[in-house]
Amino acid sequence: MQVSRQSATETLNQIAAFRPALKTILDAFAPLLEAQDALAQELCQDLKTAQISLPACQASRLSLGVSLLSDQDLPDLAESYAKAAHALAPHLEKIPALSQLATPLAEVFTGLSLADQKTLREAVCSNSPKLLTDLAKKHNLDPLVLNLAASFVVSALLRGLCQASFDPSAENPWDSNNTWQQGYCPVCGSYPIIAWLDKPVIDERNTYLHEGGGRKHLYCGVCGSDWRFLRLACPSCGVSANRKIEILAEESNTHGEALDWCSQCRSYCPTVDIRERISLPHLEAQALGMLHLELVAHEKKLKPLRASFWNTFA
Repeated sequence: MQVSRQSATETLNQIAAFRPALKTILDAFAPLLEAQDALAQELCQDLKTAQISLPACQASRLSLGVSLLSDQDLPDLAESYAKAAHALAPHLEKIPALSQLATPLAEVFTGLSLADQKTLREAVCSNSPKLLTDLAKKHNLDPLVLNLAASFVVSALLRGLCQASFDPSAENPWDSNNTWQQGYCPVCGSYPIIAWLDKPVIDERNTYLHEGGGRKHLYCGVCGSDWRFLRLACPSCGVSANRKIEILAEESNTHGEALDWCSQCRSYCPTVDIRERISLPHLEAQALGMLHLELVAHEKKLKPLRASFWNTFA
């Protein structure tokens, strides 16, 4: 069943209406998220025209937990990297850490070698700024700054690739027969930034459902893919029979928002329940709008499954 999805602005406006203290932050990132979505669609068309797509899904690899891009090389996408960087530069300049660097950073993404393209992709997908050390030194940049800019550029490109490669109206190939059972992304290997609970489905034989609820989906903030996952499992350390998943939520007016955290490894993932909603929120915007819960998690010394610009605190 297809679920209609909100734009970033629609979701952020909705959150700001019931959580006005976050409005300034939410408004600041709305243009960037909208630009990233528009760019991904544009890159999708470019890639379709060039007949460039992701490697074909192989059920045998997926069943072993090998993500689609693992050990795979992509064609030369230097033009797409440059286009993405220059399109996003005006919006990246609004981020304080990049206010004086966004335009020079855009030049870093121009004429990238295949090796540098691979380094950028692997650094973003693995969430490891250390991989960017050599490239950052070459351009006299802080690896953390380059990583922040790269996260948006690489994400737009990988989303375009995913959109060019898969039919959005069809079932994800990794969800067929529950082929993919990992907590990291079946496409790029990144950990999810948020999870969402789908509308209720009655199927007593389906292990992905529990106690009358809908399916749980994990969402990758890098390539925009989502996948089904067991409701009571920790994406970081796996399945447990002793219900080690705890829930952190406001006492009232939760709006379906919570953090699912693991009492064993102390990692957490924001989760939004859409069972009472008409449409699926824009998931990056929704994750940003749960900053108040991220702050509580930080105080409890919990760690996010994937560090992002909104949940990394000094």
